[in-house]
Amino acid sequence: MSDRKKVVSKQYGTKGFLFPSRKTFVIDKNGKLKKIFNNVDVHNHAAEILKLFSKEN
Repeated sequence: MSDRKKVVSKQYGTKGFLFPSRKTFVIDKNGKLKKIFNNVDVHNHAAEILKLFSKEN
């Protein structure tokens, strides 16, 4: 998402030194934070997310 004013990155603690850190926040339909993925590896992250969702269903 675009966060030019860095409002969301400050709220979620993703503001890095030069660039924002890459994290994924899984939030359920009620707005509850279910999981945080820190240090996301873009090469296998989609598979990690799909695995998480398949466990929940």
